[in-house]
Amino acid sequence: MKAETEIWQVTTHEGVFETDLPTLKQWVVEGLVRPTDKVRKGALKWIEAERAPSLRRVFSGEEKAEAVEHSQASNADDEWSEPVLSGTPALSSSCYFHPVAAATLVCRACSTTFCRSCPNKVGASSVLLCTLCGGFCDPLELLTERLALYERQGSGFGLADFGEALSYPFRHVASLLGGAVLYGFLLLAGMRAQLLAYAFVFGCISLVVRRVAYGNLERDFMPDFSEFSFWDDVIVPCSLGLGVTLVTLGPTLVLIVALLFGWFGGAQTASPLALVPHADSEQAERPGVTREEMTTLVKGGTAGQEVELEKKIQEMRPGAQVARGLAQSKEGEATGVTVVRQLLARPGLILLLGLVALGWAVFYHPMALLVAGWTESLKSVINPLVGLDTMRHMGLTYFKAFLMYLAVQTVALLLSFLVGLATAPFDMPFVGNLPAKFLSGIVTFYTSLVIACLLGLALFKSADRLGIELD
Repeated sequence: MKAETEIWQVTTHEGVFETDLPTLKQWVVEGLVRPTDKVRKGALKWIEAERAPSLRRVFSGEEKAEAVEHSQASNADDEWSEPVLSGTPALSSSCYFHPVAAATLVCRACSTTFCRSCPNKVGASSVLLCTLCGGFCDPLELLTERLALYERQGSGFGLADFGEALSYPFRHVASLLGGAVLYGFLLLAGMRAQLLAYAFVFGCISLVVRRVAYGNLERDFMPDFSEFSFWDDVIVPCSLGLGVTLVTLGPTLVLIVALLFGWFGGAQTASPLALVPHADSEQAERPGVTREEMTTLVKGGTAGQEVELEKKIQEMRPGAQVARGLAQSKEGEATGVTVVRQLLARPGLILLLGLVALGWAVFYHPMALLVAGWTESLKSVINPLVGLDTMRHMGLTYFKAFLMYLAVQTVALLLSFLVGLATAPFDMPFVGNLPAKFLSGIVTFYTSLVIACLLGLALFKSADRLGIELD
């Protein structure tokens, strides 16, 4: 096989292309192929371009590649001469040379659009080159989709996105039904199965948040179980879910622990807000042994004087100082219990703190889900500063998403309540209302997908402010 007819493949950051050897050498000279790009001849092994024997001399400059002449497309009736460019042509839906023909290709370099017959084909490969500047040509459909993606990203976040999130699970009806039924049955199969159900639904949430954040609403939301990993598919989602719980309910848990500590925190109490004497003042009350007292101890004195001096010396020993420190710490603990009990004596303050803690849990929970789904990092999830900074960049978009989240959760709670009432006759001792658990699980699965899609769309519409590069 001649070198001119051998098919070569080259993979660059733009993709994989096929061409012949002369054209590949010309691409090397023009800088389109870098030394680190991978190439191969026919079905041989991929190697770096600079290591290929046929290209080594071209990279070193010892060999000058001959320009490849591209024949211009023509037909039997008409001959099209190559026009002279006057500035950069605007992107159009018609062919540059055939205005009546729809364009299907666009040049990466000059953005000129062509029909299929106009660009030059490189040898026997599928690589198409611009007739005007020699640049690579791509399908116009890809560019059109890209422009539509950016246009949709800049359209703002509103009720249209809410409707899109509500309909999103129905784009994949089979996955919706299968996932909902699987989640419902896992809820009925004991604690271990419930752990799997929790991991399953949280895995779906993470997947949806990431895909929708890149503007991809067409791909399925079901995880890929072909390569199941207990760590990636169970442990990681459960740990992220635990992180979401801790960061949202943390203030509430701290308040509850403080109240329980006040109720059951020991029998010894001090007077309200009693203050423990400071160590310095206590030391001042216990002066050291003076010179006169030491003289009395050496020369002898009365029995009372000797007893008093011995007590002072005992108190100055390290063991006695440690004992006093322990006693002061116990008094400090009693003071801490007293402060908590003073809090218990003010129910209005407890109510206010409880409302603040619950408000934080409700308001921050969507952001915690968003951070968990986007980063998949437990460290980022439990750090509220990450979520607050993301919230700051999203601005009004997050508040809109939060209101939509509240609406979905309210409807979900109402549906679960109605399901519980309708299936109340099926409530059995020891096992509970199994139909209600199953049907509520289906509702939870659907609403979780809706919430994940809402959060993903909010990220997508804030991509420019968050520095997210759209696919």
